[in-house]
Amino acid sequence: MNLACNEKTSEVRYYPNFEISNKDKIQKMILDTTQMNFKKITNWIGNNQYNGILSIIEFEDNKITKRIIPSVRGNGLIKQRNMLSITSDSILIDNGYPVSELKRILKRHYLNNNNIPYYSESAYKAAIEITIDTSKSGADLKKLLTKLTRDFDEVKNEVEDSIKLRFLFSYLRQTPPPPPPPKSEDDY
Repeated sequence: MNLACNEKTSEVRYYPNFEISNKDKIQKMILDTTQMNFKKITNWIGNNQYNGILSIIEFEDNKITKRIIPSVRGNGLIKQRNMLSITSDSILIDNGYPVSELKRILKRHYLNNNNIPYYSESAYKAAIEITIDTSKSGADLKKLLTKLTRDFDEVKNEVEDSIKLRFLFSYLRQTPPPPPPPKSEDDY
């Protein structure tokens, strides 16, 4: 006789980890089932942010439910140097790194303490910008977020500090530059 029991999630983790009040307006998206692409997800977060609604993106990582609370880039509250930009396969700092180097670069970014001028000023100001292709699916986003949260958790355990993983979503990096101005008759 084969008996199987449904194994339930045993832990819930928030990124960043902060208390959510009963007064907070919240909308949750389950990343494992969404049909939205990255552009639509980012627009959904932006609309919620504009309307004072907290967006939570939830996904399963083995027996851990992970809930990230992202915002969209554009309000100017975070300096560029405090953001570490990540695409599906690259980390956009220095001359670029493959995502396989993420843990090492996260550690450098969070523990920089104003030493290297283009890494974060401090662990408490550091943020991660997710900037993947707009057509990427929720499954593609989940793959990147799973790697990112796992690597961050390892760094956090190693440094034994209360650092927080803050997310910004943006697809503006993919917007093509404006065309050059038209030539005037004097240019001919």
